[in-house]
Amino acid sequence: MTTNAALRDTLQELHRQTAQSPLFNPVFQLSLDLSREIENGALSLGDVGGLVAELECESLQVRARHLARMLAPVGIADNLAAFDRLATSDKCDFDAFNCRWQSPLMHVVFTAHPTFLLNRAQSDAVAQAASDGDVSEQLVCIAPTDRDHVTLDYEHEEAMAAITRAAAARDRLVDRLFAQAQKQWPDQWRSLRPAPFRFASWVGYDMDGRTDIGWSTCIRFRLREKAMRLELYASALRSISAAAEVAAKLDAAAAYAREMEAVFVQPHDSPDQLSAMANRLTDDHPDKLVSLDSVIASLEALANDQDDADTARAILVAASAMRSDGLGQGWVHFRVNASQLPNAIRRRIDPGQTLDLSSHTALARLRTLLVEEKPLRSNFAALAIEDTTAVRQFLIMAQILKHVDTDAPIRMLIAECEDPQTVLAALYFAKLFGIDEKVDVSPLFETESAMEHGARFLDALFAEPAYRDYARQRQGGGANRIFRCWSFRRATASGVGYRKAAGTACQDDGETWSDRCRCADFQHPRRIDGARGASFFDDRPADLSAEPVDSFALCRRANCAGTRG
Repeated sequence: MTTNAALRDTLQELHRQTAQSPLFNPVFQLSLDLSREIENGALSLGDVGGLVAELECESLQVRARHLARMLAPVGIADNLAAFDRLATSDKCDFDAFNCRWQSPLMHVVFTAHPTFLLNRAQSDAVAQAASDGDVSEQLVCIAPTDRDHVTLDYEHEEAMAAITRAAAARDRLVDRLFAQAQKQWPDQWRSLRPAPFRFASWVGYDMDGRTDIGWSTCIRFRLREKAMRLELYASALRSISAAAEVAAKLDAAAAYAREMEAVFVQPHDSPDQLSAMANRLTDDHPDKLVSLDSVIASLEALANDQDDADTARAILVAASAMRSDGLGQGWVHFRVNASQLPNAIRRRIDPGQTLDLSSHTALARLRTLLVEEKPLRSNFAALAIEDTTAVRQFLIMAQILKHVDTDAPIRMLIAECEDPQTVLAALYFAKLFGIDEKVDVSPLFETESAMEHGARFLDALFAEPAYRDYARQRQGGGANRIFRCWSFRRATASGVGYRKAAGTACQDDGETWSDRCRCADFQHPRRIDGARGASFFDDRPADLSAEPVDSFALCRRANCAGTRG
């Protein structure tokens, strides 16, 4: 067996034996046959190396073809034309157009793990082959096969590079939206506020099962992302003479963020080192920028003053990116395991270690804490002495929101979440450190039990007044998305059919699903009655004062008030 064709034929023959013996393992038998051929000299190690190289080349070609099929069409012109058709598919007024595009159609989360099947060169070769449609050996299989040294910084670098490319593509699409609006509404187009896609990442912030991520690592990465994004903003504006002053301000802020990143690379084991590090980040500085609100306002005012439409459009595209991403490459997703939150909350509600945290008594004590607890001020000293992973994450978020980026919300993902008390515990810590207005607590239903009992989980969670108040407060946040899922379940469970709930409920006053309605408070990504809606996991606000079963009627009002971006 010196060729892959012979390997396949042998494997197929071995597979036939499973018909007589279901316990027979054809793969194990093939490996045994190969080892015997190596032992008796019929197969050399060089032959084995050739087989592996051939299989690897074939797998890269298969991967490139699969990627091309998934993304087809991959041509830029074809994709821009398809997006233009999507942007003009609805006959509506400017307000409806603006309402539709100012809420993201999709949130894209860029992640990474310490298992990479391909090295950088192979990844680039596969991507190039999928883009060009040429999956020949000469293009795909010539990449070196040396493995990359995978570190946390490597993972973060790769994720940020991907987000940078995605942001550049989004800017092109946003420019098309402005161009379409300019054609249809020449007197209003400059007030368009598009944010068709939003990006996020948890690389460097996912402490679930990671021992190489400390509190300083998270802040260092966030400062690095801030510097990268500010540099990209400045680069987009630098060639526009009217925006030169803003570009210079962003360049200075990027350089300062780089300085702060370097500070958090240094050791901070001693109190003096920690104090020096904290003082550098928290000190006032003329180049310190923690919010883009004033920059965005100045750019939009500048665009309104431009006589040249192309210049105005370029300025507005940059402002749109700032609205979407804030002072970072994207939004941040922290991640903690559900088991870590009960350990943290037990100190507050059960110092004697005698209480079952899933009991009604524990829930009652949590309710009391959520009502009575007053926000505490926190600092870097608290980070240094806190030994609970869950609490430390909330302390990190508080420092990021205060000293790095005050605009962009932060998502707190709770892995393997099975109890509503776990979510309430996370909400308690968010309120304790005064960041509940900027943090979206989102349970992840990942276990079998959580998937089976998710409906009852949501019922119990929204039965809590504190969580309902929080969901109202976080209009457009993670709690709001959970509310829409719950509303959809309640509606379908009460006998409202799927299509009726998601489609015909929008038909009011002669409007249909494909007209102006678009279900601003509830949309589903699949085609419904011939119309394509965006995902209901988006940032459109829901009216939590209404009964859940009535949430579908809210789409008639196209409620966009209060939507971020």
